[in-house]
Amino acid sequence: MKIEIPSYVSVVMNVLCENGYECFVVGGAVRSALLSFPVHDYDLTTNALPEQMKQVFRDFKTIETGIKHGTLTVMSDHHPIEITTYRKDGGYSDHRHPDKVEFSSALKEDCARRDFTINAMACGTDGKIHDFFDGRKDLENRVIRCIGIPEERFDEDALRILRALRFAARLNFSIDEKTSDALLSSRELLKYISMERIRDELTGFLQAPCAPQLFARYMPVFETVIPELKDCTETEKKDMVKRLENSPADPYVRTALILNSLAHPDQIMKRMKFSNRECDIVMNLLKLKDRETDTPSAIRRIIRDLKTEFARYAQFVCAMDESKDQSAMMKMYEEIVERGDCCKVRQLAVNGNDLVAAGLKGRAISEALDLLLEEVIDQKLPNDRTALLDYLKQKEKADCSASE
Repeated sequence: MKIEIPSYVSVVMNVLCENGYECFVVGGAVRSALLSFPVHDYDLTTNALPEQMKQVFRDFKTIETGIKHGTLTVMSDHHPIEITTYRKDGGYSDHRHPDKVEFSSALKEDCARRDFTINAMACGTDGKIHDFFDGRKDLENRVIRCIGIPEERFDEDALRILRALRFAARLNFSIDEKTSDALLSSRELLKYISMERIRDELTGFLQAPCAPQLFARYMPVFETVIPELKDCTETEKKDMVKRLENSPADPYVRTALILNSLAHPDQIMKRMKFSNRECDIVMNLLKLKDRETDTPSAIRRIIRDLKTEFARYAQFVCAMDESKDQSAMMKMYEEIVERGDCCKVRQLAVNGNDLVAAGLKGRAISEALDLLLEEVIDQKLPNDRTALLDYLKQKEKADCSASE
């Protein structure tokens, strides 16, 4: 099988080749193409040194942000193409980045420094695959396997531990036995990895349908990055995995399902550098998890307080409690939306200006709006301007009489 390379990529490759250099598509693009997956990013590798690349592409728009590591970005038909000089890596004293970058003149040496066999294939302008480590065979057998000695690969870059799990989950591949053993025995090296990178790999992992089974199988790895998991009983862990299996591959839902059993989930999310928006959504799901969901009024209250899509909330609570009927919840929600029911303060027929005109001040305005919304949600009052203002007048009279 040969790979078809888009013209905007082949143009760049041909410029190097016409100037006497080698150039290959490498890594994830080759893997995805062989799996018949869409390819979004093409990374190139070459024996041209950085200064030689700059000279060759002097008539192109280029970006030199990675030039000290041997990477030049070339713009081709509005597409950024990263080209990196062949490298051979030395030591990795921080278990993440090579201590120094050594350029190489051999494609095989460059492929040998990569993580897994399926990511170490290269493709020339002719579409021919260069496969030094049986990556194609592992693709066919659906196996994640480290290049060379797995312990050494994980010691070089501990993030590869989570990358192996993400690839296995995303592709529904098994993990080679030696790679699996090394993955578990090397897990403490993850303490050298930044929380941002761990968070990103974990989020990508949770978006894969097969994640729950791998989460259970490699629990010790996840206990390393989320130590609070160690405090869970075996029963709690089994329940957690079962709920993950019952959930869609939504990272917010699955993060909430994991954190539900752990103490101080908000602190865990902050420690892992989740964004404020991500924290708000997950914590909101956890806050509303025990709400009644059997009546239209209950659904309207959830809509009032929800900070994400209702469908996501329904997926979450139904994964938490199998007795809940997701179809019935969604039907009520859709009917509420179709009718245009008032569920939020901004939908009320009165606003703050109306209440100021009615004589209310300060905090009394927001309290009155919340009260009116509660009455409308319960359908004790129609969402009608006159009816709402009359209700407030009557309540004020009643409160005055009660205080006399």
